Amino acid sequence: MEFEYSVLENIRLNYEEIFSAERKVADYILREPEHTVRINVSELAEASGASDATVIRLCKHLGYKGFYQMKLQLAHDLGRDQLLSGSIQSGDTSNWDDMLKEVAANIMQTKNNISSESIQKTVDQILKCNTVHLVAIGNSIPSTLDFAFRLGRLGIRSTSSSISEHQINNVDLGTKDDIVIGISHSGSSKQVLLALEVAKKHGLTTIAITDQLRTPIEKEADITLSTGIEYSSVYIFGAASHIYITAILDILIYELDRAKKDAAKNALADDVEYLLSETKL
Repeated sequence: MEFEYSVLENIRLNYEEIFSAERKVADYILREPEHTVRINVSELAEASGASDATVIRLCKHLGYKGFYQMKLQLAHDLGRDQLLSGSIQSGDTSNWDDMLKEVAANIMQTKNNISSESIQKTVDQILKCNTVHLVAIGNSIPSTLDFAFRLGRLGIRSTSSSISEHQINNVDLGTKDDIVIGISHSGSSKQVLLALEVAKKHGLTTIAITDQLRTPIEKEADITLSTGIEYSSVYIFGAASHIYITAILDILIYELDRAKKDAAKNALADDVEYLLSETKL
């Protein structure tokens, strides 16, 4: 969809028509357009002293479907390079080794944002639940489907789909013995947020896995695992590398596998002790 005016021009032209609460958001965007394209709806609300709902209302009053569309348009207005992050620019193949170093450093940085307690709580919830309902949209779907496959290899029942309507239907049919894991790079995906809201209404435990901090889906989650790696060199126009979220999923698989092996060893020890009991008085 083509817009006649840039986002900043659109705000200035409509400034007198928007509500006073929305003007706080508009003022911030006018002051900090470059920063606006690098934050999510909750962060913009916090930075401007408004609410998430106010940010979204402003975007709709300006003619956009929501914050994400406005942010993409703003990034386009500012220039393509505003959507690139890090010291490495797209197409600079001579620095691919630097990119690998950046990825490795970012993965190590995630341990500053994810606590062992949150990992353990997530593992405990997965182990004791009946079914894990996995929800994702867009670029997060491949990582989610792979995670579902690996859960199955561990004997853990899960539901997943590349169709958002199927995902939400699975959640809606869930029981209180189930859990829902929403996976979203931005933490602002409408479908993931809706699924978590449905889960909460049914009393299901909800877990959010995202790259960004202070996101809308975090507000609907009982447990949040966030890498804190919002941008990297492998990022352009909403297509971000999911290596960091995949790292979290790998950690969960590792911990689940270890827990199941420990349980199997304990069960085997009990069986051996029972058999040996026949030789004792």
